[in-house]
Amino acid sequence: MSFHSATSTTPLLGDAVRTARAVPGHLQRVPTFMQASVPSRRWILHSFLDLTLHMMFELVLPIGLYYVFRVYFSPLVSLLLSSIPPSMAVIVKGIKERRVDMMGVLMLTAFACSVLLALVDTDPKLYLLRESAMTSAMGLMLLATLFPLRWKGHILRPFMFYVGRQIASSATVMLPLDIIHEHWDFFWHEWRSFRVFFRSLTAMWGLGLLSEFLVRLVLIYTMDDIDDIMYYSTLYMFLVTASLGAITVCSTLAFRHLYNLKQKQAMVNEQREEIDRIIQQAREERSIGSS
Repeated sequence: MSFHSATSTTPLLGDAVRTARAVPGHLQRVPTFMQASVPSRRWILHSFLDLTLHMMFELVLPIGLYYVFRVYFSPLVSLLLSSIPPSMAVIVKGIKERRVDMMGVLMLTAFACSVLLALVDTDPKLYLLRESAMTSAMGLMLLATLFPLRWKGHILRPFMFYVGRQIASSATVMLPLDIIHEHWDFFWHEWRSFRVFFRSLTAMWGLGLLSEFLVRLVLIYTMDDIDDIMYYSTLYMFLVTASLGAITVCSTLAFRHLYNLKQKQAMVNEQREEIDRIIQQAREERSIGSS
């Protein structure tokens, strides 16, 4: 659907684009009927809190279970057993929500690789290296989305763009999913700071995940005790995830606040321009009448 064509849900999209855009490709004001596609501050906090709790569950629970199982089993068996609950949680979530979670698929793939690896090699360090390899793969995947690759007519966008769009989709029941997607496509094409923001977030998360691989690689080759490697690598990942999550939430709220300020200022400018236009038109009519 063209961004400049009218529909029942976007009746004045073409006119709104022309009036809201002062410079081609630089959106000054989001059309009013698109406001429902922009999540509120409360919903942003709620969504990121859920995401943070989910990620903490995936990070904290395995290490806690590892030390419990470590009392009774070998390091390799303990690592395998500690990966089962998060993997089961991914399956339950997928069945409950009836959708495929990309991160969940990667986790299940990692668990399957772990089981196969345990069958052919009993070195727990190799298992830990495999875990970091999966983390680095996720980091590379995020960085790869920064390149505008084209697939079957669809241009790939930064990973965090899709995360944000999913949050916006779950924040409102006023609009159909395809309309929200259309609005976000419009934001992407017309709003330069919107593109910069999501590219920056995606790059930050991708580099953060890659750094975990490098840190664990150093720990594996400098430490002999598996328990210490597990502890310090998980602690680093916890700190990285918490830091990135805090930066993401704060920057998103700041961007949302800046968005509100720009919308208000743009509306004030439009009102001033309209008043100036009316005054100028009245002067011209008076000048014509007096002549």
